[in-house]
Amino acid sequence: MIQSNIGANIRTLRDRRQVTQEQLAQALHLSTQAVSKWENQATVPDAMMLPLIAGFFDVTIDELFRQNPNPYANRAQQLLSLYESSHDRNDFIRADAEYRKLFDSGKYTREDIRAYGVLNEFQMYDCLRLALEHYDSLLAGPERDDVYQKAQTQRITMLSRIGRGEEAIREAERQLEAEPHDPENRLALMAALYWNGRYAEVLQQFQAAGPAYGVRETSFCLYAGDACSGLERYEEAFQYWNRAFELEPEFADPLYSMAEAYHAQGLYREEAAAWEQVIDWLLQRGYTLETGYPKERLKKVQERLRAGE
Repeated sequence: MIQSNIGANIRTLRDRRQVTQEQLAQALHLSTQAVSKWENQATVPDAMMLPLIAGFFDVTIDELFRQNPNPYANRAQQLLSLYESSHDRNDFIRADAEYRKLFDSGKYTREDIRAYGVLNEFQMYDCLRLALEHYDSLLAGPERDDVYQKAQTQRITMLSRIGRGEEAIREAERQLEAEPHDPENRLALMAALYWNGRYAEVLQQFQAAGPAYGVRETSFCLYAGDACSGLERYEEAFQYWNRAFELEPEFADPLYSMAEAYHAQGLYREEAAAWEQVIDWLLQRGYTLETGYPKERLKKVQERLRAGE
């Protein structure tokens, strides 16, 4: 029965992949006659060949011996199932490519559309998990440098964007309570509060810090400016942003914030000038790839100005 199953299964899998005996034999570095003998149940593959055969067809070795080795409607669904089990990025890439090929052919079903959504949902969660692992590995170290601050802020931002903002706030509050004199902890709380729209509380933390922000004054001023902007207190916001840029001209975030604030107020001429400043700042430092977003924003505001807005 085992011999019968594997020979029939190899033929079924080969037919579904639309490969000839010659192509399978070439991939396995065997003769066509060897493949033919398997399928005619004259012989069975050597045990050392089983992983290679399973790998070629993207199935498990156990599936080679089952009566129904491949219950999937198409190869894309099969690769989705493989990725769901492995969570290997390479398996996602293969499944994604197969779905794209399927969609390009036009021979797809509503179920294929749903399944492609599932594939990307699984990838999203895997990417979030990997991101948290890498951020946490940096934050577990003793260093308190710019990389630490960036990782901490990005982690908080990500948690807030995926609906875990209250968790980020509670974590930051616990850290600040444990080490109230560490400016990084207060910055983390300000970031968590800001990304959850609690702008007044951001300013309360800024005031509470006083001169304790030390070398992190630039970041403190940036968050204070962004919080004021969120409260539509634009005059104060620009004071903080200008101070941040004055302290650290190599820190472009205040320039982006100013451009966004001009847009929010409908000051489109000022917004255009601000985006031009951002683009110039990036080009002077060789960040040509990063100019895409500000150039798009500049284009849109220029269109508004031409339309007389």
